[in-house]
Amino acid sequence: MKQLIIGLILVSASPLFAQADSIAWKQYAQGGMANSDSLSGGFGYYRLNRQTEKTFRDLRLFAYGLKKDSFIYLRYKTSNKYTTRPRFYRYTITSYRKNTRANVALQYHFNQGFGLFINQYEHGLMNAELGHAFDMSDYLNETRKTSYIKTGAFWDHDTDLFSTKLELEYFKQISEVVENDLSRIQYMLEVIVPIKAGLSFNMNYEMEDYMNKSLTDASSLTLAIGWQGNLKWTF
Repeated sequence: MKQLIIGLILVSASPLFAQADSIAWKQYAQGGMANSDSLSGGFGYYRLNRQTEKTFRDLRLFAYGLKKDSFIYLRYKTSNKYTTRPRFYRYTITSYRKNTRANVALQYHFNQGFGLFINQYEHGLMNAELGHAFDMSDYLNETRKTSYIKTGAFWDHDTDLFSTKLELEYFKQISEVVENDLSRIQYMLEVIVPIKAGLSFNMNYEMEDYMNKSLTDASSLTLAIGWQGNLKWTF
């Protein structure tokens, strides 16, 4: 398992190190407890993020363990605004996932498309995305891809007492259904309550809701202490 995690980090982080404009990055870490279907365990989260006026780079590693089962999720996203139409941007996402509770072997997922900043105001941001996606449910043992049309809506909002992040993504399967229709909606809600400079209390709820009710929906709730700061070295 350690070799798997190290390998995933190297594969997904390679585009990050290739960015010529990468100078300063922010880093985030969380540690706490996870709960899923009445099972509890521990979880960890680490994120590297850099934003400029025109670019966005984001690498996330999320993992939790519940007794004998585990969930590992690694994702890298990059996006760039269009110079002549700054409300629009193009994006690319690459991710790997392994979930022993849901019998998901190492899954590779890729999606790319276009985004629109719907409303950028003093205390938040709303944006939407449309693109094409595909995944391979058993990345190491098969080559068959499942394709989707992907839409998404995202809302970040800050208040004086806390911040919230809401993400809704819909994957409509468009390739031939061989075994199961894997169309699904993915929800994510995060609430961040500052404790003091650099520290916060974080609550995160995630769910995968499959349109095919013969498949098991996956959800989790995590409670954690979060930390953030600037990366001391540059690349």
